[in-house]
Amino acid sequence: MKISPVITTLKNRVTITIRAALKADAEGLLDAGWRYLQESPHLITTVNEFNFTRQQEQARIRSLNESDNSLLLIAMAHNRIIGNLQLNGESRSKIRHNALLGIAIRKEWQNIGLGTALIRTATEWARDRGVLKTIWLNVHATNERAIALYKKMGFIETGKQLHYIKEPDGRYTDNILMGLSLHQ
Repeated sequence: MKISPVITTLKNRVTITIRAALKADAEGLLDAGWRYLQESPHLITTVNEFNFTRQQEQARIRSLNESDNSLLLIAMAHNRIIGNLQLNGESRSKIRHNALLGIAIRKEWQNIGLGTALIRTATEWARDRGVLKTIWLNVHATNERAIALYKKMGFIETGKQLHYIKEPDGRYTDNILMGLSLHQ
């Protein structure tokens, strides 16, 4: 087992389970992905680009589960996926101590502690494993709630890419790079 399930109660008093994704979760992850894209303006992938098959999703889950420096967590409530977090560890030997974090949470489940629970679960897993030394993430400069969450969890801003993201209306948004050292 990649990680033991974590059961926690959120601020809305709903008890959820956070666990590693299984190949059987592929369909649920794809459905959740569609919903994330419809609910959030802060994702890089567009609806038109989200065209993964169940087989591709199963292969992604298998690959992450087989890697000692990667993790795919799902948060479950009422037998459906309400959020997920991916740590995508680097494969090359000189940088395999780094992972890129991506997180998505259904809109109705935001601001009630789910992001904190997912990040805490992932960072505890990474510290226990000892392979990863730094977790990185990218965030839209306009996503103030996400930036506040990441800072609360110990991430610090390490760089900014100006005009990195082109919004559908033609405006450009900066990308902020944040990192969390696991050495502490």
